[in-house]
Amino acid sequence: MRARRRLPFLIFLLAAIASAKLHAQPAHPEFWRDQSIYQIFTDRFCDGDPSNNNADGNYHPNRANAPHGGDFRGVEQKLDYVKALGATAIWISPVVLNGRGEYHGYAGRDFFKVDPRWGTMEDLRQMVDAAHKRGILVIDDVVVNHGADLIDSGDPGYGAFLEPPSGYHLRYRDPARTYPPPFDLNATNPELTNLFHNQGLIHDYHVADQYILGELSGLDDFRTESPYVRAQMERICQFWIEQAGFDGFRIDTVKHVEPGFWREWCPAIRSFAAAHGRPDFFMFGEVLDGADKLCGSFTGVKDDGAHYELDSVLDYPLYFKIQNVFARAKVPTAQIEERYQALAERYDPTARDRLVTFLDNHDQPRFLSGDLAGDRADRLKVALVFLYTSRGIPCLYYGTEQAFAGGNDPYDREDMFAGAFKVAGPAGADSFNMTHPLFQWVALLNNLRRLYTPLRQGEHINLWCDHNGPGLLAYARRQGADEVIVALNTAGQPQTLPERPTALAPGTRVINSLDTNEILTVTPDGKTPPITVPATAAKIFVAQSQWRPLDPAVISSSPLHDAKDVPVSQAITLSFSEAMDTNSVQSAFATEPATSGAFTWPPGRDSVTYTTALPQGKIVYVRLAGAARAAASGNPLHAPFESRFQTR
Repeated sequence: MRARRRLPFLIFLLAAIASAKLHAQPAHPEFWRDQSIYQIFTDRFCDGDPSNNNADGNYHPNRANAPHGGDFRGVEQKLDYVKALGATAIWISPVVLNGRGEYHGYAGRDFFKVDPRWGTMEDLRQMVDAAHKRGILVIDDVVVNHGADLIDSGDPGYGAFLEPPSGYHLRYRDPARTYPPPFDLNATNPELTNLFHNQGLIHDYHVADQYILGELSGLDDFRTESPYVRAQMERICQFWIEQAGFDGFRIDTVKHVEPGFWREWCPAIRSFAAAHGRPDFFMFGEVLDGADKLCGSFTGVKDDGAHYELDSVLDYPLYFKIQNVFARAKVPTAQIEERYQALAERYDPTARDRLVTFLDNHDQPRFLSGDLAGDRADRLKVALVFLYTSRGIPCLYYGTEQAFAGGNDPYDREDMFAGAFKVAGPAGADSFNMTHPLFQWVALLNNLRRLYTPLRQGEHINLWCDHNGPGLLAYARRQGADEVIVALNTAGQPQTLPERPTALAPGTRVINSLDTNEILTVTPDGKTPPITVPATAAKIFVAQSQWRPLDPAVISSSPLHDAKDVPVSQAITLSFSEAMDTNSVQSAFATEPATSGAFTWPPGRDSVTYTTALPQGKIVYVRLAGAARAAASGNPLHAPFESRFQTR
């Protein structure tokens, strides 16, 4: 009797658990709004282990579409660089074994193996662990839509798209190069058509049947509507969460997979991640389309109320607006606000402020590419202020902070390390320059995001936008009574923002965090006074009572980063953003190879000179540990500093 009375409760409990698994929403939806992502194209970032460069037999550092040597050990070696930039998460390229050792990683063949040219599984785990020790999350790029290009057909006309139920007979191009389990041919799947679509290639990317069923760039298109394929894609991605310890997935080619797949796959992955200690596991997809309706359709809870799909998507609709408003500076700034108006209607509420925003990436030309006239670097600085102060999760593509200017794929995939493939700067130059003005600009903006919660979590309040052309874009990021005011000018001449209402109390003094000499006072009727913004510039105001000092930074070094032919008698000088505690700097200072020498300081203590006898014909690394701290605030460096040069 007792068991019978409890049965309805047990049924209710099991139903509740099942419902929770179907929804499987993140435990802390706002967690990722606090993050700042740095996208790394692994093969082109840093070559930490040259011994694996030719592991796939196709290493050609001078060729645009061949492996250049970047690997997991290289990423690990540069994690302090990433932290100094202010990023809190890295997004790396796909890690799986590719069909023919493709450098980009998007042509998987064995989905349970690491491609050896990036290192071993242990190298991957060690890199992820090293990132976690620095407070950096790791996002893996995953592909479920397609594999490598191993399959074709001998049928006449192959390549043209065939509408279902028509299709081609499929075959392996090379019987010696096939898919291993779980996508091998066996008694369960005796034909390739059990595993892959056979409609041919995509020819019209605006027709859903084609971009869902067709092959993208000839890559073998998985039959993702198959229960078997779906189950294996769940198992594969769960494997990488468990084995590598990833904190999130960037998901490639989302719109090329039928929507029903995501309703099963997303909750399964999210539940697995939560059960393995990652309740905040984050999944954002690539929907390369400017339509909010399509992009938003993959986010959040679906119409049936039982399935929760992606947490977010790459904000491509905003990206296309950014190109017009900031990169070209030819259109009204109102286009940004007009685009924001689409968010409430098109995106799940949990995704609207977690869209992943960006200025460029591995599929798009660099912001600095093309003919953007002489002020393009200034335009980039304004666009970066927008990226790090506007709604969404900012994502910076590696090299943007070093003024990389490559054009279309593959020329937007330059070598960050001292490789041969450079678009901006000489071949053989190391680009991990922590004194580069753009690096320091991004680090400053990330510092402001750390200091002022409204820049991460605040509501977006439109204050001004121009409807007739380039000019002002002003907004507040408001969290209760706390507010940060941002004013951007995309025009080639100064613009003045008129009085604007603010949540700050009358009489509040506000300070421009980009120039602390500029202080304004909120008017008696609760408005900001007029603010003049110079041509192609930006200002960020915070209440003076809320203002906090920035972390100190090394702003210049001598010899210059990666300088060649440096005399062995030359002294090493580091200049700082403010006066430093001398003992902490001297204790934190080191060179490799190790040297001994003497320190001298000017009265202002904002630079230090180290005099020593440098070794001949060596690459000398100059390092400053994070324990070096400012004299006034006591703030330490946010991360260790490193530079290098080569002696005669």
